[in-house]
Amino acid sequence: MPTSVDVVYPQSAASETLANLLAGMREHQRRRDPGSVDERIDALQQLSDDLLEQPAGVERTPGLVFLAAFLRGSNLKQLLARELPQPEALDRFVQVGPRKSLRLQPRGLAVHWIAGNVPLLGMFSWVVSALAGNSNVIRLSGRQADVMSPLLARLNVLSPAGRALTESTAVVRFPRDDLDAQRTMSRLADVRIAWGGEEAVQTVRGLPARWDVEDVILGPRVSFAVVDPAVAGARDISRLVTDIIFFDQLACSSPQHLYVRGNLGEPRFERFLRDLAREFARQARRYPRHPLDHAETYQITLDRSRVLLSGGRVDRDRATQWTLATVSEPVSGVVCANRFLQILPFQDVAATYTALPHNIQTIVMLLPQNDMQQFTEAASRLGVCRFPRPGEGNHFEDPWDGIALLSRLVRWTMRSESAPS
Repeated sequence: MPTSVDVVYPQSAASETLANLLAGMREHQRRRDPGSVDERIDALQQLSDDLLEQPAGVERTPGLVFLAAFLRGSNLKQLLARELPQPEALDRFVQVGPRKSLRLQPRGLAVHWIAGNVPLLGMFSWVVSALAGNSNVIRLSGRQADVMSPLLARLNVLSPAGRALTESTAVVRFPRDDLDAQRTMSRLADVRIAWGGEEAVQTVRGLPARWDVEDVILGPRVSFAVVDPAVAGARDISRLVTDIIFFDQLACSSPQHLYVRGNLGEPRFERFLRDLAREFARQARRYPRHPLDHAETYQITLDRSRVLLSGGRVDRDRATQWTLATVSEPVSGVVCANRFLQILPFQDVAATYTALPHNIQTIVMLLPQNDMQQFTEAASRLGVCRFPRPGEGNHFEDPWDGIALLSRLVRWTMRSESAPS
């Protein structure tokens, strides 16, 4: 095996080759008892409690609060009930019809390729896979910080069930051009979960794999927001800004375009923009962002100029921390990231449909009830996967990207029972 592979977690496996590590995990998965699903839920709830207490040794990465919320036992139980007709079938055969019983078994070894822009997302797919009882290998991007090993290390010491979850998990890192390592991971995977841009996920799909491998592709998506200022209070605006600035707008669930009902110059529209700019300034001070390099600073300055030259209006800070660009139509070439939001007026929600791209994921929505019904029905047909309220845009929800993830991570086993005597 190439020497470029670094086993980050567990450290006890650092001397193993990747092939031996994965083969050993697959064999262990076939023989191990994952325990009950309730024990796994309790262990993950303990990790949630631990994160909310801000323990020493765990990096305070933006977004950990979303992970802590996702790990709550109540949320995990709702996730199970939403996808699985009989969640208790994760533990035993359960009758589901006349003389028919269902058992849900783990698929085996799930391998996760994690995107470099928002590394914490890998923990969400790991949670769902571990909840189903799978063993997991998480491959970090070479350009991301390791936020997962500290979390696994915390879980490991919280309870026996937490230790069992971490003992069936490995975190590895190697260069993206190490094709031997990529192929090894792919060939030994029962499930391949790929996060990232088009090039990254296409690379994973092109790797050799067993014919029965389950592929879950969480690829390049974009998100918008649609708001009527008539129903937007101060709390709604604050929560909307949180959706945009967390993860520095690099998560696919962070809105890049905001459609606002009204027209430039109208008192309600202008008041909404003032309140929005004020909240951006407040949260930018509260949530400092990563230091911008020269390329990012240049891109923001260039995009501000593009908007102005197109006839748009720019509200911004004195540096390059946030930008609100109000335009009549999206300005091509503008990179809507790094807290750079394009704002577009609209009158009728139907006018926004033509702007929805094929890879739309989320629309954070705040509309009157009658508009909400019409809008969600039409926009969901056009490909939108989620319609959260302000403040919930970055909540990881299953289904995600329109994929019912949990049901893809188990094997559905049926048994016919004996006829009554």
